[in-house]
Amino acid sequence: MEKEPSTTVSPISKNIACKPTFDAGYHREAVLYRFAELTESTYMLYKSGLFVGTVTVARASQETLAVAWFINSRLKRLTKNRDLSHFSRIMKRLIVGWSNDEEFPEKINVLKCINSVDKAMEGKFRWHYEMLCEYAYPNYNGTFGAYGKPDHETLEVNFGRYPRSRETLKGHVESTLIICMSLLDLI
Repeated sequence: MEKEPSTTVSPISKNIACKPTFDAGYHREAVLYRFAELTESTYMLYKSGLFVGTVTVARASQETLAVAWFINSRLKRLTKNRDLSHFSRIMKRLIVGWSNDEEFPEKINVLKCINSVDKAMEGKFRWHYEMLCEYAYPNYNGTFGAYGKPDHETLEVNFGRYPRSRETLKGHVESTLIICMSLLDLI
């Protein structure tokens, strides 16, 4: 990242009317710190050759960037509709939302954030995200597709690190980082 995220976020005023935009500001900074760490972790895993782990962390980077995008889209919407109450509820759900716990507001599902970016990218962001999910989940691509290679002559299955998918995995990670860094400029 070119610019280091803020180290302090302060409210523009101690007036309660400024709280929602202050919430958006500090949560956005926390999200950007998370994005920076996940992106750095992706790079470190990539360099170490641990590509399924790399794809999984790259996917978390993409999710995190989608949250930053979602916050910005809600701020833009707020400037148009001036519905501070709705914006406050959205921010509360982003900041302290939780699943299946009556004590907390219902969280905003990350797919809602992914879809927010996807609208601007004409379906390409969600498609890319879902492709990464196929490796992050312990199904075919994240298990046998990554580690196994059938030998049709001997009817044996040979296992190792990425006997068939090394270049594919590397390409997915590289394209994820390119997409995320390009979108970062728009946030």
